[in-house]
Amino acid sequence: MTGRQTATRAVPTVPVAPGAVITRERVRSAALPMACWAWTRGVLLLFTYNVVPYISHGDIVGDVKTYNRWSQSLAAGHYPLHDPQWQYPPGAAIVIALPRLIHSGTGLSYYTAFYAMALLADLITFLLVLYRCWFTAHRGDATRTDYTGAWAYVVAIFMLGPIVYGRYDIVVTMTAALALVVTTSKASGTWRLRGAAIGTGALMKLWPAALAVGLPKGADGRRAVRWAVLAAAAPTLALAAFLPGAFGFLSGQQDRGLEVESVLAVPFLIARRFGYPGVIRHQYGAFEIIGPGVGTAAIGCELLTVAGFAWLLWWRRRADLTPQRWSAALYYDAGLVAVLVAIVTSRVLSPQYLVWVVALIALCLTQPDSALRGPCWLLLAAISLTQAEFPLLFPRLLHGGRLAPWVLAGRDLMLVVATLWAAWALWRAVVPKRRAEAPDEPRGEAGEAPVSSLA
Repeated sequence: MTGRQTATRAVPTVPVAPGAVITRERVRSAALPMACWAWTRGVLLLFTYNVVPYISHGDIVGDVKTYNRWSQSLAAGHYPLHDPQWQYPPGAAIVIALPRLIHSGTGLSYYTAFYAMALLADLITFLLVLYRCWFTAHRGDATRTDYTGAWAYVVAIFMLGPIVYGRYDIVVTMTAALALVVTTSKASGTWRLRGAAIGTGALMKLWPAALAVGLPKGADGRRAVRWAVLAAAAPTLALAAFLPGAFGFLSGQQDRGLEVESVLAVPFLIARRFGYPGVIRHQYGAFEIIGPGVGTAAIGCELLTVAGFAWLLWWRRRADLTPQRWSAALYYDAGLVAVLVAIVTSRVLSPQYLVWVVALIALCLTQPDSALRGPCWLLLAAISLTQAEFPLLFPRLLHGGRLAPWVLAGRDLMLVVATLWAAWALWRAVVPKRRAEAPDEPRGEAGEAPVSSLA
């Protein structure tokens, strides 16, 4: 049948209550990944508090010291206007100021309050991944739950090391996970919450806006976009009204150069071994490479970012994400590809950027019909190299060591290959089906029901 001959089949809404998903049996079956989460996070906290010596404890606490200094400016009623390191959207002020408020109310140090906030965000993200494992088992009427996604999350964060608790990126990752997982008894409420989570994440650090690429078309997608805009715009205007300098981060971002860990910086680092006259200088809160051709490469990063997101919009148009073809797996896959494009084409690729993709990798691995399971394993391999690159070999990278540039090159090459592989798999999984799939065949949440039956 063709779309002209047959109307879209209506499928009754079948809400899924959280109580039907979270059962005692499933909670008991998750005891081992829960225990491993607790053990690995305990080890990370021992490193964080320097109870157990770490490779470089200063690399853990360095940014938290900066956040503490910024929180004092925010408490005085303004953004850190004259600090070139301030390059974050206005909503970052909320995350940075929150530990100071906790300090005022409880007497805890800013550092302890910040680490507690990061640990809580990590726990919530882990529980969201667990919930998605249970939800997938419930939808598939499986007798056993597949915890591959939960294990991937536990291991990946541990492989990134204690730097996860020394940056606020884990809080943003939590909001992204909420945008991908949160559900209510009504589809309209689900998409309002998901949109609000996307907007809140973008308010703190822009990258969660990329998750909008995977939103379904139609009323639900438009509702999510409206709430995302509202959640980002309203607090931004309020912050700008009460705290001068809310948009000062724009000039800081514009002036940034090519950070040494970014993909396009690697050829220059290797070329230094063969006489390239580049130097590394600390500016705008990062170590950047400076030399002939670097400015052109930085412009190339911006052009690649534009090209990458233009491709994603083209994919979205060709994929035709109607409620009948949309699925949770597709939502996660598209979000992961979009965030990978943002990372590998960026002028900056700090280690904490990989925290962004950990939850997305884990959620993709909760879906049996995800097209990106292969790229996810390659990304986990890249994550396993990151702690060796930073902080272990980072001083040698800055001072012209022989091994460090090649370790970084291997890590970045895996990220690039995983991004291209994921983009190819995403295109292949959806676009050809536009011609072959019957127009009235519903996919919906987890491939079992249309978007209108989200719960």
